[in-house]
Amino acid sequence: MKHIKLLSGIAILIAASSCTKLKDTDYVPTASPKANNFKEIKVADNFNWSTTNNIELNVIGFASITPISNTFIVSSENQKEVYFASNNLMSENFTANFDLPANVKKIRVNYGSISKVLDVNAKNINFDYLLPVVE
Repeated sequence: MKHIKLLSGIAILIAASSCTKLKDTDYVPTASPKANNFKEIKVADNFNWSTTNNIELNVIGFASITPISNTFIVSSENQKEVYFASNNLMSENFTANFDLPANVKKIRVNYGSISKVLDVNAKNINFDYLLPVVE
C-alpha cells in the first residue's frame, strides 16, 4: 500500500512540474501588412466571396389517378428557415432554384405528409416522392 501511495505521489509531482505556463514574451506575432481600407486587401483571384450557393433541386413527379396538389417546401433540417415554397401537382416534374447559405449541409423537403432530409453535397440535387420501404 505504501508503494502505491509513493508511486502516486511521484506521478503527481512529475505531472505538476511538467506543466509550464507560456509568458507573454514567448509569443512572437507574425508580421503581416495592415490594410487601411477594403480595397487594399489582397486575395487570390479564385477566392469566392459568396456566402450562399445557388441550388437546383430537380423534382421527379409521381403519377396518380387523381391529381394531388400540395405545397412543396424546402427548409432547413430543423424547419426554422424556409428556402423555397410553391404549390405543385405531385405528377409534375419541375426544378426549384434557390439560394442556400454556404454552411448548410442538409435540407428538409416537405410535401403534405412526405418529408425527406437531403444532403447538400452538390449544386444539383434530385428529389422524388417515393419513401423508403420499411420491413
